Amino acid sequence: MPPLDVHLKSSKQRTGKEYEELHRWIDDDKLNAPEIHDISRIPENMKYVNKKWGEEAVQEFVLHVKEDMEHRLKENLQYFGLFK
Repeated sequence: MPPLDVHLKSSKQRTGKEYEELHRWIDDDKLNAPEIHDISRIPENMKYVNKKWGEEAVQEFVLHVKEDMEHRLKENLQYFGLFK
């Protein structure tokens, strides 16, 4: 997954806010990060994010998960020699 500072920078560019607390919540292994990244639980997690951080943060949540998935895909493709 991209490091926290990459997510903070992306959020700042998109919204003018870093949403540091949100990004820490998403990636904090102690809080079951795999469940937070589970695409089947995105609707449930979106409701939580909206309640805690607001509507704009919901978009940042979804984009964070998307960025993490893209990063993992790239790593897997590199592992199998299919992406440089």
